[in-house]
Amino acid sequence: MRKWTFLAIVLSLVILLAACGGESASEDGAVSAPPAEEEATTTGETLTEDYEDALSLRNQLAFGILQLEDTPQAVTAEQAGKLLPLWQTLKALEASSTTAPEEMEAVQNQIAATLEPAQIASIADMKLTNADLRAYYVEIGVSEVKTPEPGVTPQSGSLKDLPPEQREAARATAAALGTPVGSGSGGGSAKKDILLDNVIELLTARAGES
Repeated sequence: MRKWTFLAIVLSLVILLAACGGESASEDGAVSAPPAEEEATTTGETLTEDYEDALSLRNQLAFGILQLEDTPQAVTAEQAGKLLPLWQTLKALEASSTTAPEEMEAVQNQIAATLEPAQIASIADMKLTNADLRAYYVEIGVSEVKTPEPGVTPQSGSLKDLPPEQREAARATAAALGTPVGSGSGGGSAKKDILLDNVIELLTARAGES
């Protein structure tokens, strides 16, 4: 009888310890699980278009990289080597009439991710506007002072001097090549995005310094 009583007591203790162990594991799991707020938190600065006359995010990145020159946040040779193929890809995508917006956004996000948070923060603090970009075009000798819409590049300075028939023919040719031009007069090539080309030129030179 004592033997059965002893076994019953031991069995009860085993069951009790197992139950306590399960509760402890459950509590530990609850503590180690990251709060929902932490999972949803974003890190670093981001670029937005929620201010007056804001440039598109693509142009903020491009113009911002140029504006970072001669500052402590200038793009490094190592970064340039990574950024160069991304901007070249973006240019190729923009020239294609079959490019999906999601493709453009994916490359744009990779460009932003390649920059340091401090660089993105500096560009965000600039609050670059279309007026800033127009002034830049004038500064570099491009007579076009109207910021092109997405996918539209400044016209060639000689285009405005052509007869109306030839001007329309030139526009039709540019559109067929996937590089439509704006309706105003201006400088630069009708087949090039001047801002993008200047960024690529800068990155090519910087990458060569490594």
